[in-house]
Amino acid sequence: MIEAALVRLIDDVGVLAEDPVVRAFTVLKATDMATYLRLRHAAKITNRGCSVTVLDKLVSKELPDSDDDSSAIDDLVDIGRTQCQLHHDADRLAVAIIPIADRQEVWRVISTGYESWLRAAYWRAKESGVPDMTLRAALATLSAAGVNDGDEVAVHLRAAEAEPGYLIDLCDEHWRAVHVTARGWQVLNTSPQLFTRTQSQRALPVPQASGDLGLLWQHVNIPADRRLLVLTWLLDCFRPDTPFPILELVGEQGSAKSTTQSVLRSLVDPNKVMLRGRPKTVEDIFVAAQNNWLVSYENLSGLTAEQQDAFCTLATGGGFASRQLYTNGEEHVMETKRPVVLNGIAVVATRPDLIDRVIHVSMPVIPATARKDDADTHDAWERDRPLVFGALLDLFASALAILPTVHLTHKQRMADYERLGEAVARALGFEAGHFQTLYAELVRAGIDRALESNSVAQVLDKYIQEHITPFNWQGTAGQLYDLLNGQTLLDRSTDRSTWPKSPKGLADQLRRIAPAYRAKGVEISHLGHSREGAIWRIATTPEFRTFDATPPSVSPVSVGGTRYGAHRE
Repeated sequence: MIEAALVRLIDDVGVLAEDPVVRAFTVLKATDMATYLRLRHAAKITNRGCSVTVLDKLVSKELPDSDDDSSAIDDLVDIGRTQCQLHHDADRLAVAIIPIADRQEVWRVISTGYESWLRAAYWRAKESGVPDMTLRAALATLSAAGVNDGDEVAVHLRAAEAEPGYLIDLCDEHWRAVHVTARGWQVLNTSPQLFTRTQSQRALPVPQASGDLGLLWQHVNIPADRRLLVLTWLLDCFRPDTPFPILELVGEQGSAKSTTQSVLRSLVDPNKVMLRGRPKTVEDIFVAAQNNWLVSYENLSGLTAEQQDAFCTLATGGGFASRQLYTNGEEHVMETKRPVVLNGIAVVATRPDLIDRVIHVSMPVIPATARKDDADTHDAWERDRPLVFGALLDLFASALAILPTVHLTHKQRMADYERLGEAVARALGFEAGHFQTLYAELVRAGIDRALESNSVAQVLDKYIQEHITPFNWQGTAGQLYDLLNGQTLLDRSTDRSTWPKSPKGLADQLRRIAPAYRAKGVEISHLGHSREGAIWRIATTPEFRTFDATPPSVSPVSVGGTRYGAHRE
């Protein structure tokens, strides 16, 4: 703020009297006197016609009694240091651990939650309020103490790996967590791992023993042949040590996409805003991921290539970097890995690398005679949610017990999800290999969707079909571009708006679609460079199919399981 003001100060001496600039100087004076004096002097040099004396008077009005203010800061810092344990995480962000009689709270020092606690603690000690500027100065000091004097600790959001098993933060007022192992689950009053939370997070239900997993299907519109996939996705959301597949719900208006998505989210990461609208930028996606365990967007009509790449990064882990505000060269880095759920009328995952990570569910339209009132469905779900959550944890524990015995000879892209799915299926009473068959068919359908939406793939398919099998072509990217470009001119159905504009663009597209073609029995290989250009080879191979293409029949008990409650329509 101040640096931007100094630029405008060259031509406008009134900048220093603007309220935002005065407040910025006030915060700086309260937290960093040395930098305040340097920037005050820089203002005088920038425009000698300005009055730093006026600036000093305006800042003094914001801090009318410096002695009382310093005393209040000292009191706040003393409360923070004596009543909290101040540490920092791997990113050197301060963390406060607050031991209370019946619980242990964990907050980021620079957060609304810790600010509220510190205000309340000061009121209990002094029976007095705290000015915003004074509180910010105290928080800055406490943050520095945590970073420089405290130990490095691991802080988690909603889910964490534990030895053995996994921990799930209930986010309730008692700060309890659920520990799930291969032997079962239990609710812990104090978590062995540190969980923090954001203001928008809401509590999971207290799980009930002997729950009924079949109740879930009364509240969501998931087809029977996709329920096993969705159950595995729900459990996989609690495993932060593995990549997360992305759940994509697609259906017409009236297929209960939003209701289904809200119900599923309420079993993983309830939030003040359960569903969000389309993100405007890639940064919006990563900001949402920093503040939510489950990233949830609804009513998507499409995603840009950059946004689809961002969701790929979230699924397998990665980060986003941008310039730190009010600095010249520092970066603000957001690194995270999160489960994601999306919904829309049309398919939004169109790029092959995203489709590889997607669990696609096509939802049928609900007949008008079968629709329910929102109020009734909400009350019914809140009644059943503890039973479903308890049964889900039972299934999780059983799957963890079976998981070490699951060995896959052939693996899909999301192999960790596939392996967990096999364990879940066996726990529910399905035969070995059932989940793999189901998942392999889902992957093949995704490959078809990926190629259908790619103009290069459409033309290449037609060209291969028109020639003798086995097909074998080799040449430069330029030769292939001329060859396929001629095909597009003959075929008016080809979408020319997305057609590559050069051989290099065609080569880029070939690299993107090569994995999909390899799965369907066509090898696209880059063989290096020659004097004529990059050499490519396209050849059909015996199509690799590990399983029968016919999807398995659905049972037991419509994926309620023989041990976890029968499905009741």
